[in-house]
Amino acid sequence: MNFAFNDDFFCCAMCQDDDDPNPRIRRRNRELCVRCDRAQQNARRYRLTVAGVNAILRSQNDSCALCQEQPNDFDDLNGTDRTFWCIDHDHACCGRGGSNCGQCVRGILCQPCNATRLPAYERLPEILRDSPRFNNYLNHPPARQPEAQVTDRDLGAPRGPFTSILDAFFA
Repeated sequence: MNFAFNDDFFCCAMCQDDDDPNPRIRRRNRELCVRCDRAQQNARRYRLTVAGVNAILRSQNDSCALCQEQPNDFDDLNGTDRTFWCIDHDHACCGRGGSNCGQCVRGILCQPCNATRLPAYERLPEILRDSPRFNNYLNHPPARQPEAQVTDRDLGAPRGPFTSILDAFFA
């Protein structure tokens, strides 16, 4: 049987979502939906794959490694195009420039933890750094733990707000 689709049909190559992407939003990979394209671009920036980011998130129970906050509105921050998640890396390793080695990734944080909480804690003098949660994160980053290795469950689309529920149900 020969199925003929017109050129208007779209199906994301990563998540198989068939919603047409917003034509006003630029994508680098036209075969991906906006969400998957952004996830892929963000992962590549740190020399990771989407599966690698999924593995880190899975090892963190799909929550911020520091505050344990989870996204509550499908990765959309008040209608903006930003994502809930930020890939945290050690700036002492590669510097603050655009180049990253991929080995300095520590974990995945929410925007408040990545932008304000962790940097403020790292600027404290060593004698004042007494938070067990922050010290554990800095000394034993989730991205470098054995649980963060890519498995078959991590392949495919970026993890969403219900992925941990599905993991628990089908595990």
